[in-house]
Parts: sequence; C-alpha cells; structure tokens
Amino acid sequence: MNIAKLHPACGLNGKPNITKQKEMSMPHLNETVYFIVNPMAGNEESLKIWKKAEEILKSKAVPHEVFFTREKGHASRLTKEILSGTNLDTRMIAVGGDGTINEMINGAIGFPHAIIGSLAAGSGNDYVRGIQKTESLEEALSLFQDNAFSTIDIGQFETNGKVGYFVNSLGMGIDAEISDEADRSPLKKWFNFVRAGKLIYLFIFIKMLFTYKPSFMELIVNGDRHLLKKVWFIVIANQNVIAVHDITLLKLLTVFITVFWGGHLNIKNVDSFSGKMIKMKNQGSVKVQSDGEIVGTDEVAAVVLKEKIRVMFKGDSPYKNMK
Repeated sequence: MNIAKLHPACGLNGKPNITKQKEMSMPHLNETVYFIVNPMAGNEESLKIWKKAEEILKSKAVPHEVFFTREKGHASRLTKEILSGTNLDTRMIAVGGDGTINEMINGAIGFPHAIIGSLAAGSGNDYVRGIQKTESLEEALSLFQDNAFSTIDIGQFETNGKVGYFVNSLGMGIDAEISDEADRSPLKKWFNFVRAGKLIYLFIFIKMLFTYKPSFMELIVNGDRHLLKKVWFIVIANQNVIAVHDITLLKLLTVFITVFWGGHLNIKNVDSFSGKMIKMKNQGSVKVQSDGEIVGTDEVAAVVLKEKIRVMFKGDSPYKNMK
C-alpha cells in the first residue's frame, strides 16, 4: 500500500485495468485449486485466514493444494513450478497482501493457462479491493469456483537492470519511501494487530511530510519530455501517469484528502498524462516501488502489455463491463 494506490487510476474508484472483456468458460480446467500462503502477511493474520478457508474448502470437497512461502520471491518461484507442471487452465490463489499477489503475477507471466485470484490477508489489499472486488473470505472462495475469467492489461518495468511486472501501480518518490519504511517499521505489526494496517501508511506519510525533500525529475510519456521540479511523487497505473510537484505541504495534504473522490486532479501542479511508454528519472536518489514493493532506485521505464494475464473477479465488478 502507498499513496499512489489511493489514486483512482490505481483501481479504487473506477479507472479500468481491463480494456477488453474476455469472459469464457474453462473447458480444460485443472480441478485442483492451488493456494500460495505468505505466513508473515498481516502480522501472521494470513495463517488464520487460511485455516478458515481450508475448513470451507474441505467442507465443500474442493480439490486443493497449499504451499507456504519462506522468504521474498518464493511465491514467484512456487507459481512457476506449479504452472510448469501442467498445461491445463489452472487457478492460482495468493493468500497474503499486495506483495504476495505481485509475486504470483510475476511468476505467472509466460504461462497463458494461469488464472489468478487472491485471499486478502495483508495490510493494504489494494488488488482485492480494486480488481477482484470481493468483500469477504466466503465471497472470494465462491468466486474461485466459478468457471469464468477476464484478461487484463498489466505494466512491465525495467529499473537498475531488473525487469518485472505490476498490476496496481509503479511509482517513484515519497510513495515508494513510505512503502519502504512501512515495510520495515516495527509499528506495522501493532497496526495490523488492531486491524488497522493501512493506518501505518498514513502515520508515516504525516511524518515524512516534514523530512522528505522533493526533487527534480524528468518524465517522458510516449516520447514527450517533461521537466518537473520539486516532485513529491510520480505514479503510473493503467496507462495513466500522475505527477505531484512544486506544491506546498498544505496542498499535498489536500491531495491526500481529495484523492478519494478525484478532486486532487483540479489542484494546480497535480498533472495527469496518458501513455503506453513511460520513463521517469530522478536527479538524486529516490526509491522505485512496484505494487508497494521496492524494486530499484532513481530511474525506471515502463510499458503497457495488452491483455497479458487472466484474473477472476466478482460478477458485478465495474471492470467486467469495460470494453
């Protein structure tokens, strides 16, 4: 979770990640549903959620297998191993937060028979709210048994010689710094303990308002070059780019508040761009985040990959009717 994910283009209030509907049945379906559990997600809340899910799966005699991650990157490797063992349409479910689903998606790239879902068990869970649109464990498990899917666009990035993929957002600036500090903060487990995991990001955001120094950045969108000074952050999501620059602390707070209904786009120096090929370069040192995970520093390039991966989401999701 980060500031960037509060932007509507990141899937929280209507900007589509699905540009073409491709809903169909799965005639060659692998009946086994595969779950990959991050046992550390949500201050180990994921283990409690998985226990409840497993009881429901057993009561309904749903064929399933479960794997538990041991460290960062393990979910991606497990996903590749599972998908390499079959050529049937295969449902892969991440039990964790946005970092876990991001790893699963990165592991599923190159396997067209993968169909992705998530049980929300992290601090942010933006993927579940923004794309999958399920509101409860029972609703999600019911969804995973439906024989339907849709294909969505995702982003591909390259930074510091590393190539990866993102589904929620890619950002550089204070949002990445907040994600990094929140992930390392000992306070995170206490916020999760009282079921207020997202508040850790607000807490760190307020603290960083007085310590973070905005910097000069170069932004290139579809070949058009923009030089921006005092940039707080730039975020990419679904071919949309938002740059927040050269504003006061008070206006930055206003951006944070009005982002929930889109009012921030009317604020001077909150600029919106649209494109399929984007580059960002910072003059100085700043982190780059992909779906809330730190992936590099200072410079990043991204492209939109059309209809790249198949996902499950609730039938009345607004994404389902996008053309």
